[in-house]
Amino acid sequence: MTGLTVLMSTGGAEPLTGGSSRRQRWRARLTGADLLPPLWHLVGWTVGVAAASYLVRWLASVDGRTFTVVWLAAAPQLVALLLARRRHWPAYLVTFAFFQYVPAWVLLDRPPELAALSTVAAVVFAAAMLHSDQDWIHGRSDSLRSWRRFVLYGVIVAPAFAGTVGALSVLVHQQGRTDPKSLCIVALIWYLAEAVGIAFLAPVLLRWNRYWRRHSARQVVTTGGFTVLMVALGLIAAHESNFVLMFLTAVPALLVLIEFGIAAAFWQMAVGAAVVLGTTFAGLGPFVATAVDPTQAMIHAQVFLLTGYAMVVLVAAALEERNRLSALDRASHEVYDLVADLTGDLVIVIDSHGDVLHHAFTGHSNLNLPSGRIGHADWESEVHPDDLHIIVEHWTSGRTAASLPFRIRARDGSWRWFVTHTRRAARGLSVAVLRDITLEREVQESLTDMANTDELTGLPNRRGLTRSASEIWSRALELEQPLTALFVDVDHFKAYNDHHGHQAGDVCLRDVADVLAHLADPRTCVAARYGGEEFAVVLAGCEDPYTFATGLSSAIRALGIGHPVSPCGVVTVSIGVATVSPRDEARFGGADPEAAVSELLHRADKALYTAKSQGRNAISVAHDDALLVGEQVHHSAEYTREGARGGHDE
Repeated sequence: MTGLTVLMSTGGAEPLTGGSSRRQRWRARLTGADLLPPLWHLVGWTVGVAAASYLVRWLASVDGRTFTVVWLAAAPQLVALLLARRRHWPAYLVTFAFFQYVPAWVLLDRPPELAALSTVAAVVFAAAMLHSDQDWIHGRSDSLRSWRRFVLYGVIVAPAFAGTVGALSVLVHQQGRTDPKSLCIVALIWYLAEAVGIAFLAPVLLRWNRYWRRHSARQVVTTGGFTVLMVALGLIAAHESNFVLMFLTAVPALLVLIEFGIAAAFWQMAVGAAVVLGTTFAGLGPFVATAVDPTQAMIHAQVFLLTGYAMVVLVAAALEERNRLSALDRASHEVYDLVADLTGDLVIVIDSHGDVLHHAFTGHSNLNLPSGRIGHADWESEVHPDDLHIIVEHWTSGRTAASLPFRIRARDGSWRWFVTHTRRAARGLSVAVLRDITLEREVQESLTDMANTDELTGLPNRRGLTRSASEIWSRALELEQPLTALFVDVDHFKAYNDHHGHQAGDVCLRDVADVLAHLADPRTCVAARYGGEEFAVVLAGCEDPYTFATGLSSAIRALGIGHPVSPCGVVTVSIGVATVSPRDEARFGGADPEAAVSELLHRADKALYTAKSQGRNAISVAHDDALLVGEQVHHSAEYTREGARGGHDE
């Protein structure tokens, strides 16, 4: 019994369950196909389209001139399609057509005619051409290109389709004169009615969300004042039939455009269009005064509105484009500043004329660069004259590697060292990143100085001598000057150290080095500690080397450094001298400066050994292959005599 009951219950439920499943499957398919827009969207746009359609029809029935006013129904239909997905278009179009024409057919016995396709053709064409630009549709972009497309397809081409269909409807249904001139007038009237409706209402509907943004009290009052001014100018122009005042109605729209942007300007233009069309429709204004009939007056008013509209839209789009480019430019500058801040580099943008368009130097505010655009000659004046060729060569070569170091003037007048990396961009622009290597160079020079300097005396060591002497050699070669080398040895220095100690010996060497450091101009003379108590001097332009060496020996003796072990009682030196002419082609023609200086020092070293072999405190001058042994500068007998007087050699 229980099993039968279950079976009967199950069998009786099968038909209901099967039908419900089929309905659910069909509903699921329809939902999956997504052919219907959201219901409240469909209802809202349909109500708006139907209301606009019946309002215009009522006005036409009152006035008797059907197509001399704005066809308001075109704009909401176009905006609805632009905001919807393409697969929702059939639902919108069918609903719009049904509620526009079926009630009139049923209630008033007015079946739809061919003219009913005019708005459909215009709307579908304009929506198809503009739908892909979703950024413009949703207000994320107001580029000049987008508004040009809207004017071209929405205000010119699409209404032209509507005008063509309207003229064909008159021809097919024989609703009036069908000669070519009359048909052209009908097409024009139809075109203007559709174009004005789309031009002035579609932007307002597309940008409606912008009007609800929070505005300050000043902005609200200013916008209201401009609106009152526009309405007043329009009414006065209509009353006085004054074209000048009618043209001036565009001024408030331009002022609103400049002050608050393109969305507010469209609202202002819609108000102005309502004033112009309303007064003309009422038989007032300059267009009525100059026209032969009301139809012609409305045509003139519509052409006037479209002309002014095109002007304002192009100005508005140009301003928006300028604002967009300005925003991009500011964003680019912020990016440059961030790069400069993160890397510590100087980032500059240069045009094809060599002018600096922008520079970001967050980490380098001590540079002497003005803000804003910098002319080619102005920034070149901030580069060290000796280094300007480095930038020019690097710029013209197009190399991507870093340039050679160059100097740029700082605010305090000093010079800072930079290297640059450059890249060329489109439209003649280039970007350069300048890296400050002043600290690195100072560290490098400090390390170089440490590597080339004797720690005890502060004079160059052998390495430093070689580098500086090679430069002096090149200078002497260029100026055709003789070059002299002197080897200076402190006499009996080991005995001095043994008697006074190494610390006193270090002081003695520093005193001798101080004399050598001030012999002549550093550009023509270098003195170095060669090792131990030996010093070397390389000198350019010395015409009498022996006299120079004699003066050096006397200057060191004049220090009066006591040396009991020395025959003179004071510290003396022995000097070897060698002189050559760098212009000697037979010996030095094409020789490396370093090698030539090394040979010269070698000859001076030989002369020093000769001087020391003569008992020290002597000077020996080398002449080519032979050595001229100089006499002792101070003899031991002199020390005996002066020592008896208790004095020292002078």
